[in-house]
Order: sequence, then structure tokens, then C-alpha cells
Amino acid sequence: MTTVQEAKKRGPERHLTNKYNFAGPGTFYEARMKGSNFYENLMKEAGRKVVGTKPYNVPINKVDACAKIHDATYIDKNASAAKVKAADRVFQNCVSKVKPSDGIQQAILAKAAKIGFEGKLKVEGAGLIRKGSFAAGGDKHSVLGQKLKGAVGMGRKAMGSVSKTIKKVI
Repeated sequence: MTTVQEAKKRGPERHLTNKYNFAGPGTFYEARMKGSNFYENLMKEAGRKVVGTKPYNVPINKVDACAKIHDATYIDKNASAAKVKAADRVFQNCVSKVKPSDGIQQAILAKAAKIGFEGKLKVEGAGLIRKGSFAAGGDKHSVLGQKLKGAVGMGRKAMGSVSKTIKKVI
């Protein structure tokens, strides 16, 4: 995502705090990796808020560094649901190494992020949202979505049969 049109279509970056460059959903990862000037200009042209701390392509702390690694998988449109899940687990493992001595706020945010990802993985496992949610790749539909899609298809098929029967009768 590096064009103005793409940036306008996407939702905003929602980082843990406005100082983080990577930790939080919606990171404009590709734009950040092209450098601070590119990122700032793209956000300005797209009418978006610049989020984070200069330089925008460098993590500000350990939690942000874990998120940067994680985001590299999340932008991959070809990443399987299993690869996205593995990235989620790597992120959780990474943030679990953040200690209070790294800063109380960072330790609290690390714990919250770990718990948040655990919740995401459980909801995906239950089939309520698609596996690999919030990533460019992953499954195309959740288990629930697949069942609903199948039910809609069966409903259309049944309606088609009813319509044919009515036409024969008329």
C-alpha cells in the first residue's frame, strides 16, 4: 500500500499510543519502509494523520520491534492462515519477553497485546472470524461465513426449484 488511492481506501492506523510506529492495527507498513519522507508525504496527500515517532520506519521500543516483525507477515497477500497464526504466536512470544525494567507502560502494553492476540486466535479457532483476520492473506472466509455461504447457496437452489415448479403449474 503505497499509493494515495490505496491510502484513502484504508482505515486509519490505530497504534497502542500515538508514539508507536508499528504496534497496532492498520499500520501502513510498506509506506513506512520507504522512509519517513515518503510516509509523511503519502499521509498528507491522502488526508491521513501521521502516526508515530520519527524515523517512522524504526521501532521505538521492544513492543514496537515485535510488531514490526509481525507486520511483515500481515502485509503478505499470499500468507496462509497458518503463516499468519505463526506470526501471531511469534509476536506473543516476543512481547512476553518485555519486562517491567523495560518500562512499566511498555510492560503493561505488552501484556495487553499478548492477551488481545490470544483472544483473536480463540475467536478464529471457534470459526467466528476468518483465520488470518486483519492480515492481507489468510483464509477468505470464516467457518461461520463458509456455512452461511453454503446455506445461501442451498436457499437459492431451493428457490430455483420452487420457481420451476410454479412455472410448470402455471
